[in-house]
Amino acid sequence: MCLHGELIDMQSGSQSESFDVEMGDRLKDMIRDLGQESFQQAHAPMYDILQSDSKKPLYPGCKNSLTLLSAVLSMVNVNVRYGWSDKSFSSLLQVVHDMLLEENTLPKSYYYAKKI
Repeated sequence: MCLHGELIDMQSGSQSESFDVEMGDRLKDMIRDLGQESFQQAHAPMYDILQSDSKKPLYPGCKNSLTLLSAVLSMVNVNVRYGWSDKSFSSLLQVVHDMLLEENTLPKSYYYAKKI
């Protein structure tokens, strides 16, 4: 890929490089960091939504620790890392949403994923 005359290697890591899509306790750390009193006061509605989405299971009965927030962050991370278009990412979200149980909370488009 070339931007402004500079070559950019979209696959900067080797094929064998592992990519961590597990968010685990890092979500709790990020929300705790965001939970600083000044941030909470300035962005209370957003903080409450992040807090709620970090506890909302991806689908009813989800046995692993996948939450709406962790799933969306993992997928957005992959999207950004590989430079997908918004349209291709929306298509992927729709396909994955349709593969999960009917009551899943995964957004169906990039627009709604950004809102999370």
